[in-house]
Amino acid sequence: MVRHYSSGSIPRCCGPYASFSGVRLTGAGRIPASCPAGFQGRYTVAPGDTMFFIAQRFGVTLAALIAANPHISDPNVIFPGDVLCVPGPPTSGRVPASCPAGFQGRYTVVSGDTMFTIAQRFGVTLDALIAANPHISDPNLIFPGDVLCVPGAAAPCRVPASCPAGFQGRYTVVSGDTMFSIAQRFGVTLDALIAANPHISNPNVIFPCDVLCVPGAAAPCRVPVSCPAGFQGRYTVVSGDTMFSIAQRFGVTLDALIAANPHITDPNVIFPCDVLCVPGPPAPCRVPVSCPSGFQGRYTVVSGDTMFSIAQRFGVTLDALIAANPHISDPNVIFPCDVLCVPGAAAACRVPVSCPAGFQGRYTVVSGDTMFSIAQRFGVTLDALIAANPHISNPNVIFPCDVLCVPGVPPPPPPGRVPASCPSGFQGRYTVVSGDTMFSIAQRFGVTLNALISANPHITDPNVLFPCDVLCVPCAQPGRVPTSCPSGFQGQYTVQAGDTMFLIAQRFGVTLDALIAANPHITDPNVISPCDVLCVPCPAPSAG
Repeated sequence: MVRHYSSGSIPRCCGPYASFSGVRLTGAGRIPASCPAGFQGRYTVAPGDTMFFIAQRFGVTLAALIAANPHISDPNVIFPGDVLCVPGPPTSGRVPASCPAGFQGRYTVVSGDTMFTIAQRFGVTLDALIAANPHISDPNLIFPGDVLCVPGAAAPCRVPASCPAGFQGRYTVVSGDTMFSIAQRFGVTLDALIAANPHISNPNVIFPCDVLCVPGAAAPCRVPVSCPAGFQGRYTVVSGDTMFSIAQRFGVTLDALIAANPHITDPNVIFPCDVLCVPGPPAPCRVPVSCPSGFQGRYTVVSGDTMFSIAQRFGVTLDALIAANPHISDPNVIFPCDVLCVPGAAAACRVPVSCPAGFQGRYTVVSGDTMFSIAQRFGVTLDALIAANPHISNPNVIFPCDVLCVPGVPPPPPPGRVPASCPSGFQGRYTVVSGDTMFSIAQRFGVTLNALISANPHITDPNVLFPCDVLCVPCAQPGRVPTSCPSGFQGQYTVQAGDTMFLIAQRFGVTLDALIAANPHITDPNVISPCDVLCVPCPAPSAG
């Protein structure tokens, strides 16, 4: 996993984060000369690993894992095949001297626990759990064996003084409930459930044992006065139904079902117990009077068929199939039991007179092939394959038995192209990997394609990128930059797409409150944008 930092945003203190360099690719795994005393063992990096995940897997801190592997010069960049020393686990769990009055009990941390999941398990707030455990200096880092004080449960259950007229009954919240899931369970709208429970001040926060008033069910079932002539029957809606699924079930079109039920004012909203008229099935199967000369045969449409899929199945063009079936007035709408004339197969196989110098060989197209898939198979570009086959007048249409010239493999790509410098205000540098395009990279970082191309004049042809090319990623909009940072800060960090204050605080081992306090220029900590620059404070010293 590679993280990219913009210039000027590199942390300046706190151990292994003191220096970062550009990404350096290696061809073989890096192996330590030796491991520190008391280490658990050696671990070989696999695809998808990061130092953080490996530290979690073995129950050690990220800092300890980094310190045990000085041969990994940049802990943000590890490769499959690298060998890591896994240090010994923490010596022993941290135990509180005492717990606050009214606490529920003590809890011993096990692997996979977080303060958040423990708070949820015992029905207390995260803030309350953190406050009850001052011996845990960093709530983002807890270890198996740590002992926590579980504070008293939240405030008493909230019970309504009374419920509105016509209500169905009362419901006691259980763990995992939301207002939305409860509304769904009782067949009422979310708005109606919220309105019936004014004692729940914030509908997004409900607790086990809260009591809710369940309002009366929706309006009475809607029943048609009569159904149109020739209808199949009546159908009563059940939970999960949609007009589309009902139309499919009875083999009628959605439009026909909607037209047969004018009492349903909004076809997108139907409720259990609504009664629908199911119109009669479509017109009888359409059969051609005759087929054109030289046709292959007749085909009867089955469910799921389209004109395109049938044309592909028989190796004819879509246009030819449509032209052979004038009794099908709209080729986009065919029904099971319609009969189609399948025209004669395409023209004879197309064979090149000659192939260009240096070509790899000739290839005969088989069913399912495309120019793109053939280019991929032989490791050449689509443009090169098309250029080598001028006898294929439309590269989007090839047929089984067409013969193609496969051009020679292009020379190996040049070494990664690296910009001398990046424009001011850029997000960071990005190293191209296989499959990347300028368009996909621009989308990933939320910038325009033109802006990305302009920021990288060293890429002479934006349509041709190679793995290891390094790109400057411009900012989508100017970021907010602090006038200064508080004393003792680690450094400045430039926000990237997907970041949150919480994730950044975790990444640098500081509390969320400390990170927010160090950045008063970010007026709403819940809203940060790529290219915003943050002051990163140093972690608080460990207790004891």
